Amino acid sequence: MGHEKKSSAPHPLARVLIITALAICVTSLLPNAPVAQETAASHVDADLQKAKSDLAQAKKELAKADADLRKTDSLIADEAARASQSVDRASKDHERREKENAALQTRIQEAQAKIAAERGQQSRRQNTVEEIKVRQKNLSLTLAGFCDSLARRIGEGLPWDNEARLDRVKALRKDLESGAATVDEGFARLNAVLKEEIKNGDEIALINKPVTRKNGEVVNAQLLKVGNQWLVYMDEEGQHFGILERKPGVTGTPGTAASASASASATTSTSMTGWDWREDPSFAEKNQIRAALEIKAAKRPPQLATLNLGIAPKGGK
Repeated sequence: MGHEKKSSAPHPLARVLIITALAICVTSLLPNAPVAQETAASHVDADLQKAKSDLAQAKKELAKADADLRKTDSLIADEAARASQSVDRASKDHERREKENAALQTRIQEAQAKIAAERGQQSRRQNTVEEIKVRQKNLSLTLAGFCDSLARRIGEGLPWDNEARLDRVKALRKDLESGAATVDEGFARLNAVLKEEIKNGDEIALINKPVTRKNGEVVNAQLLKVGNQWLVYMDEEGQHFGILERKPGVTGTPGTAASASASASATTSTSMTGWDWREDPSFAEKNQIRAALEIKAAKRPPQLATLNLGIAPKGGK
């Protein structure tokens, strides 16, 4: 492809010179030289005035073009400055974001480390809780074993309110085995039961109750209970006496006419050892029983009473 030539208007000053040269040529050729010269001079003056006007207009346009150029240069410089500032700001913002991202990444890593540590602590706490639960279960079973031992002792002791006492111990054992009672509650209840049993085993009680003798006769009597070891009675007339003793081969249990007295069974299935009234005590034993009952009832001054308890070992041996 060839280069295309661009046309451009002649400069006003060049146009004036061309017109002047043409006028001189025409003047030299015309026959009436003076008239032609005057006419040409007038045309030249008009063209010269027009050329000056065009020159002034050209200078204005040139000044305007220079002003526009300076303005454009200023705008370009401003744009370049703004672009440079934008690049600087973008660079600084990028660096700041990089630092923020690095700091955030560090914080994330620290948070993940804390989360891992917390999970480890939670796992250890859970293990501790499980271990505590196992220990509590073992303690509950241990307390239930104590309840079994206490129930055997109650069953083998004097048949005095055994049913109520055994029910209390069995209920505690059931609650401990099922988890209905906590270790603290079970310990407190077992402690209370043991205190009641210790009190029952230490106290000397005097009770007025009807007693059913071995021959079926019911007599009003005074019963003297010495802890969990000895139980005797004497009727109101002081004619009939009885001493409760442990004897093998007894399938029944002596009792009084009242349900709250010695009516609970104390016979074991293995030894078949129970309790029975011995209603033929010796004269000395009768006197000991009478003296103990009168001292306890405050019919005699406070004093020591000698008692031949005759405690039989467990199993009647």
